[in-house]
Amino acid sequence: MSIQIFVEGKISPKGEFLRPLAGRNSAELLGRHLYLSLAGEVIPRALLDHLGLSKMLLGASSGSSFLLLVPQEFQSRAEDFLRLAAQQLEELCEGELELNFAITENLGDWSVVRKRLFEEMKRGMGTKATADSFLASTPKHNSADQDYFVQLAQAAPTATSIGVDDAMPTRFVFGESKFNYKLGYEADALPWNAHLDLSALKRRKGAAMKIAVDALEIRLRRATTVEEHLRLNHLYKNFFAGELQTLLLRLPDCTGKVAIIDSGLEGFTVYGEVDALLKVAQEIQRLFQTMAEVNLSDTAGVEGKSISAALAAGEQSAAVAEVSASLRLAQAASRDSIYLFGRVLDWKQLPDALEIRELCLRMIRNYGASPQFVSELSAFFRESGYQSLRRKTGRFERPWRLYRRLSLALETENESRDFERTRNRLLAEFIGKNAGQTRLRPSGRVGLELTRISINA
Repeated sequence: MSIQIFVEGKISPKGEFLRPLAGRNSAELLGRHLYLSLAGEVIPRALLDHLGLSKMLLGASSGSSFLLLVPQEFQSRAEDFLRLAAQQLEELCEGELELNFAITENLGDWSVVRKRLFEEMKRGMGTKATADSFLASTPKHNSADQDYFVQLAQAAPTATSIGVDDAMPTRFVFGESKFNYKLGYEADALPWNAHLDLSALKRRKGAAMKIAVDALEIRLRRATTVEEHLRLNHLYKNFFAGELQTLLLRLPDCTGKVAIIDSGLEGFTVYGEVDALLKVAQEIQRLFQTMAEVNLSDTAGVEGKSISAALAAGEQSAAVAEVSASLRLAQAASRDSIYLFGRVLDWKQLPDALEIRELCLRMIRNYGASPQFVSELSAFFRESGYQSLRRKTGRFERPWRLYRRLSLALETENESRDFERTRNRLLAEFIGKNAGQTRLRPSGRVGLELTRISINA
């Protein structure tokens, strides 16, 4: 019996591949995100078809990585194919996207095999200096590549299959080619979420949202066997591929209001209306928590058992570029959290922010409060606005002053008992049960920003 080898690949952006640079429109940027989410799925399947091997040898695949097992006698052909793919990928993406791969024998425990793969991958990812490396470089933009990514984005919403030729393994087409792969949810299809058209949102201010599993790499590295490693890969990948599309069909308020930018093993990125995005985020977090409790309760540690999210408002290309950095801030500050408007909230604090928005809108619509009070209340959340109100012990010097100023900001001619109850509820949401606490609740700042967006809409 011949020795089998593991082949691992990683596709990673570098430079400005996903940045909204001059000359790149929203369609091209969407195409770049789609391409990155498809590369780790199509390339390993094309490799197996090129070698004439069964698709059963594909262990795990996602937009950014893949792992497969092939007989050792195919090693040289596999290396040639992957070198060709890496070279063409660099040419297509002007060096802003790279494919690195590692190959090792299936000998020893999985922990030993994984270590060999990691060391081999690390050597391959080293920067190779050449004579041209020391010359000044100027940014360039290939119009042919730009057209390719634009066409990819335009064909995505109605695509049912994707094809590739083994002579050009990195140039995918939605349609017939030498090797073709179905898109959908069948057992032999690539997981595919329909990417919706958001042209109706061009005149309205939307937002981008990114959701990812916390410390996923650590969870995968802790797998003691290859079977466990593959099980975890399929668990996360199938969760996001299935639940995201189901949510968009099940939640009536989200129909036509959310577009999928990319999705994969780690999570997904979407763009749409703020209210719809927050509903998707809350539902995904609830479903993920249930899934983790059922499937990961026997595993040690908290890694991979929670998700974090970030939301960035603005035009599509700029918001999508900003939201990735915001997500890293959220995960660095606190796992199992969401980043909104410069504040990191626990998931359980998000309903509080939504409640504050409803109370603010009620003050304006039902009781005639001026919308200007939203800006007045926002001023309390500036760092310089409440630092001076605290003692060295971290308590407000005169909490009644703060309470009085908040009350004045919410003053109207309406003196009904219902108005008083609403105002007191709103004040309690900002200050909390303890009026002498260290700082105002961060959910208050988020609630005011959500109110501002609702008013402008």
